[in-house]
Amino acid sequence: LQLRVLDSNDIVPNHKVSASSEKPDVDDMGKFKQKVDAAIFKTDLVPSDGRPHWGDQLVPIEFKRHETNQDPFDDSDDLKVDANAKTRKEVRGQLISYAEIIFRVQHRIALFMLLVIGWNFRFLRWDRSGTIVTRAIDYVANPHILCEALWRMSLQSDEQLGVDPSATRLSFEDDDYKLMDILAGDSKNDLKDEERKLSPSELHTNPPTFAYMRKLFSKSLDPKWTRYRVEVPDGDTTRTFLIGGPTFYARGMAGRGTKGFVAWDCKTGRFVWLKDAWRLDYERMDREGDILKQLNDCKVANVPTLCCHGDIQGQKTQTPDNDDNPPENREECPLRCHAHYRIVVEEVCYPLAKFTSGEQLITIILSCLLGDAYVKGKIIHRDVSSGNILILPQVIHLKSTDTHHVVWTGILADWELSKPVGTTEPFMRPRQPPRTGTWQFLSVGMLSSHPKAVEIQDDLESFVHVVLYHAVRYLRSNCENIGEFIESYFDAYTLQNGVYTCGVNKLLTMKLNGYLQIKDKVRLEFGSPMDSIFGQLLPIFKAYYAVQSY
Repeated sequence: LQLRVLDSNDIVPNHKVSASSEKPDVDDMGKFKQKVDAAIFKTDLVPSDGRPHWGDQLVPIEFKRHETNQDPFDDSDDLKVDANAKTRKEVRGQLISYAEIIFRVQHRIALFMLLVIGWNFRFLRWDRSGTIVTRAIDYVANPHILCEALWRMSLQSDEQLGVDPSATRLSFEDDDYKLMDILAGDSKNDLKDEERKLSPSELHTNPPTFAYMRKLFSKSLDPKWTRYRVEVPDGDTTRTFLIGGPTFYARGMAGRGTKGFVAWDCKTGRFVWLKDAWRLDYERMDREGDILKQLNDCKVANVPTLCCHGDIQGQKTQTPDNDDNPPENREECPLRCHAHYRIVVEEVCYPLAKFTSGEQLITIILSCLLGDAYVKGKIIHRDVSSGNILILPQVIHLKSTDTHHVVWTGILADWELSKPVGTTEPFMRPRQPPRTGTWQFLSVGMLSSHPKAVEIQDDLESFVHVVLYHAVRYLRSNCENIGEFIESYFDAYTLQNGVYTCGVNKLLTMKLNGYLQIKDKVRLEFGSPMDSIFGQLLPIFKAYYAVQSY
């Protein structure tokens, strides 16, 4: 009824409201399986099949019964808007999931949402820092407020409604859309990525285009993802790139919201890797591109090669600026400040899980260590993890035999959390230690109850944890319950005085035992040289922690 009233009275001119509460999108690309009740669409994008069409929504609308437990927010306490009842938390989680989906499939600065609870309504504004919520308003007693708000909303530009103007949506008629279809097709000049010696007839371009790059690009062009032409700053100019759906995306609504794309560089005519993120926006927080440029200038090997990067049109999160009780120091605000940022690098890589043998796994990780950013660039990574060590197939030339070969090497990526050697943390957040990195691969020292800055030994230990994770998960061993071992070693934690600290299994291995075990008195064994590697490395860290405790 409410939807018919909105449309029949032209309360949202030049827009249409479409219901979608009965069924999710066909062949849900992100496997969201979510069904928001309705949404406001531009007239040329309004769906007719009763499905959500997340990529086209302008303002989602959710309806709830007129019951207190259906309202996820509480107006009785200005300092604590979130309601605590279980059902109300579930409704809030549902709204968060809707916002997360739209931010994932669209290019967004912010998102407005209409929540109707019986005869009350609220407007919500989402960005990567948090949510701004209006008080509940009775639209039966005050219909003019809702009608005027929706009417004014219809007069706003797409950018004012939170759509990112630096990402241009492509239609079927656009030349760039058609170009992407051509680029996705097979090319006889593309190289296969298997490690081998190349024949002269295989060397068509320098640098070569590998078939897996084109395959990843082709996969991103699934029709359920919208195609875009996006802008990335390049010094005083701007470069454009063509992208489809993300190859990688970080889950969750609040935070950096990182998305990674295999993109086509319109300037160089090559496939590249484009990362879109909302970086932390504080003083003394370096941008990843500036760090990569320093590493590239210092000739540090096995790190990404910077193409271009920059903040996007001054886009920043606004939620922290609407705190009714802001702290004197901006950095003490519990809502983190983020700025929209894109970076493009030359290398399109495989995830580390694509390794084919234990020897190759060690070779790839060792190559990242030998890149030596710590010595040459005077920079410590601070987030060595499974997702940040990548595989790069590349062509090398052996001068001794004058032959070319495809080899797999490692790339240590994602340097946004890195710091120059010897610097301190930019600020200390209350209650929890200021840990930097990925929990599963943090060192025992970083998972202690005593805050500390990341040191080179912490990064080195993280490399060991990455090797162990992939060895246990993908190689043969005497571990019968792999999932249980991974959970107990990598995911587990101990709660000490309200602070989450290292799990027991990792603590025992690195600090007390100096060896791996799958259960009491039963050691983890691989029956390969991997046993010798762990047999040499783990006692070194045990000795280090013994010295630290002395």
